[in-house]
Amino acid sequence: MKHKRILALVLAVAACFSLAVTASAVDRKAADFKDFDRNAWYAEAVSAAVDNGLLYGKGNGIIDPNGNLTRAEMAAIINRAFGCYKVADISQYKDVSKSKWYYKDVQLAIQMGTYNGRSSVSMAPDAPITRQEAMTVVARALQLDLDRYGNADLSKFSDRVQISDWALPYVKAMVGADYIHGRTSGLAPQDTITRAEFAQIFYNIIKTYITAPGTYEKDHEGNLLIRCADVTLKDLTIDGDLILGNGVADGKITLDHVTVTGRLVVWGGGTKAVYCNNGTNMPEIVVCRVDDAVKVYYDRESTLAVIDTIEVKITDRAKAFKETEVIFYDVSGLREAQKQLNAIVDDNQIAFTAPAHLYALVGETSVKAEFVNNSKSDSYTVEIRKNSDNALLTDVFELAAGKSVSTLELLEAPMFGDVDCTVTVTACRDGKEIGTLHTELTLHAAYLWPEEVR
Repeated sequence: MKHKRILALVLAVAACFSLAVTASAVDRKAADFKDFDRNAWYAEAVSAAVDNGLLYGKGNGIIDPNGNLTRAEMAAIINRAFGCYKVADISQYKDVSKSKWYYKDVQLAIQMGTYNGRSSVSMAPDAPITRQEAMTVVARALQLDLDRYGNADLSKFSDRVQISDWALPYVKAMVGADYIHGRTSGLAPQDTITRAEFAQIFYNIIKTYITAPGTYEKDHEGNLLIRCADVTLKDLTIDGDLILGNGVADGKITLDHVTVTGRLVVWGGGTKAVYCNNGTNMPEIVVCRVDDAVKVYYDRESTLAVIDTIEVKITDRAKAFKETEVIFYDVSGLREAQKQLNAIVDDNQIAFTAPAHLYALVGETSVKAEFVNNSKSDSYTVEIRKNSDNALLTDVFELAAGKSVSTLELLEAPMFGDVDCTVTVTACRDGKEIGTLHTELTLHAAYLWPEEVR
């Protein structure tokens, strides 16, 4: 198989993250926590967060939905969602103790780029996270294009002036992507966010996770996140983004005749590869794996489906791994052959406009009719014959290239009723006949027609 290697555009966004989920955490349900209110506004979102292993209890049988979300807790939630597993050195952050439950989560978040410290030596893991910090982390995780949303309109938010300069591009991206709509009072960028509020925000963004190997054939509304290897999606449509989380690691993902209306975001998948087969298509792919190389292959049908329209981006950190690439099938020969075929067809087609209906008055031979030769070089000879006896309805007439007629003279005055006819158009070039076209026409004769018909 021949392939053409495409050098993709670089996406200048510093970001990513994720983490794996333990079976014991996933097995627990939100209803098991004594402070969970199944009738509360947050019930569905918090239940989903618990079911998908994103939100854990805080001990003593509580989930604390109304408690402030800390920076460490949010790091853990995002890591778990994406299936992160590789850690970074965080020794520079003096306020992150190795004895704390969140030590590894901070390592994971730093490695993947979703988190920065509040200073060069401080992470403030126990501090409540602000709404603008939360928006920044999620925008990085989703790999939102900051340039694309740079002109997002925040004018309806009266407190937009409270957004910190460093957070403004990320807040604009979240609003521009329609993921954040603000509180009643505005965006409240400096306010803290509760565990339930963040669960709801994240639930609105990602409702569906695939966490077990297998073949899946069901359409999905909204963004879909895969965080394990050996998954095949087949004959389905994802109305949103398809995100391959870090938990895919070096495993294989196969997209077999899949349509993604949003982006394919590739955090995981190694050189065993992500395969786009049998006409799989999407408008954009973002490759952002940061811990090893990943290859994305498009077969012939998928290449033909996307090659003229797809936007390919590889982040700086992903591009650092030299084997990382998006590989399209070499369709240059096919495309050239198709161009030649199209030229042959265009050169030999009969470009002619004829009405399907004529409206005549009983006893009158003149009838309004618009016949147009749309060719730039060929002349057309036009015959209109009655289907009943093959007799000519009008004299045979010729149209030179670009010419038209708007009135026909019938050979016989029509009687009341309908007459079905066949129009035969013969094209000539340089005095030689090059082809014919047949189309149907009906002559309608009545004693009176409205002016707009005649």
